[in-house]
Amino acid sequence: MFREAILSTGGMDVIVMDSASQLKPGDRGHVVIAGSNGGQESGRVGAEIGCALLVLNDAGVGKEGAGIAGLEILERAGVPAATVSHLSAAISDGRDMWYSGLISHVNGPGRKAGIRVGDSVASAVRAFMDGHPTGKSIQEETAQ
Repeated sequence: MFREAILSTGGMDVIVMDSASQLKPGDRGHVVIAGSNGGQESGRVGAEIGCALLVLNDAGVGKEGAGIAGLEILERAGVPAATVSHLSAAISDGRDMWYSGLISHVNGPGRKAGIRVGDSVASAVRAFMDGHPTGKSIQEETAQ
């Protein structure tokens, strides 16, 4: 399975992967762009790990809008998250989403972090990282 850190700044990495099922505890506090292995499961794993930002494809296992269920779980956990239009990223793995994906839905913490529907994934993630140069997650910044 594909998994690669493609960008790093201020101690925060952008990690692209085929599926959110590849998330590891070491991904805590980093930006992750991943295909959705079923929206609810992706949301549960992302909330448990505590990503700084999690971007999923919106189709998830061929079910239209499955990623939105993941956004709701991530919102309850306070994790900024967005989905990517499956139509804009034909393969819908992290690499394809980074290069051709467009943001289709954003949860509340993601909107507060400046992620907007219609933005390209690459520009939205770069803007997010520019706004959090310490590499801390929004949850950690809010707690201080």
